[in-house]
Amino acid sequence: MKTKINRYLTITRIKRAMSARVISVIVTTLVGWAVTGNPYIGLSIGAVDMLIKLGLYYLHETLWEKKMTKDIRKIKKEYGR
Repeated sequence: MKTKINRYLTITRIKRAMSARVISVIVTTLVGWAVTGNPYIGLSIGAVDMLIKLGLYYLHETLWEKKMTKDIRKIKKEYGR
């Protein structure tokens, strides 16, 4: 069961990261296009932005998940569960 929950959490983090990145890459691409006047440069900027921020978001979520797991264990230990 624990493995199934961990797998679910991992997949959910990936989905959340991807949906947030889609919105962000659209905005970044449009801004890059508006600033440069070239849609291809805008797409390039958006693609690089997406890859960097996707990895950083996943790392961020993973670190928070570890912190929450540690905190939950501490609480359970305090209450003898």
